[in-house]
Amino acid sequence: MTREELLEQMLAKDEIREVIMNYARGVDRADGPLLKSCYHADAIEEHGNTYTGPAHAYVDGAIGRLMKMGTLAHYVCNIWIELEGDKAYVESYLLTFARFKKEGQDYDTLTGGRIVDRFEKRDGAWKIAYRKMAFDWNHDMPSQETWCLGLFKPEDPGMIMGKKGTGDLSYARF
Repeated sequence: MTREELLEQMLAKDEIREVIMNYARGVDRADGPLLKSCYHADAIEEHGNTYTGPAHAYVDGAIGRLMKMGTLAHYVCNIWIELEGDKAYVESYLLTFARFKKEGQDYDTLTGGRIVDRFEKRDGAWKIAYRKMAFDWNHDMPSQETWCLGLFKPEDPGMIMGKKGTGDLSYARF
């Protein structure tokens, strides 16, 4: 492999990783435009037993639900990328934390799984063309949030709490 080919491969993998990170951020912040920017316009999303169809329609349907949900955090771990010309096959390990309400009680759910993508480079940009989910494990438990046994106080004006949408600290420029 020439030096130029190696650099092209490194740049492609970096762009793919950036798309995966943007997806995680987009979900956690309920940022529809950012999520859609991760997919080609004709991309397909298979999200477990809850959705199979056009990815942009999936995003449109998910944003309202995400805004109503409690805390949500996606942590991307190992990313494996195999390049084949203008296609890439990608497996990304994922840990997800989500807070749900059931019968008035908050529950925390931890899920481990993998997103398995086929990326395609079109018009010079790597984006998801097809995505499937593999769910590996899950643990649900009643929420017992005490903020480090009271060390942190969410009600204090100096405490910055994460938010959905562009009001989150990550959109601020300081």
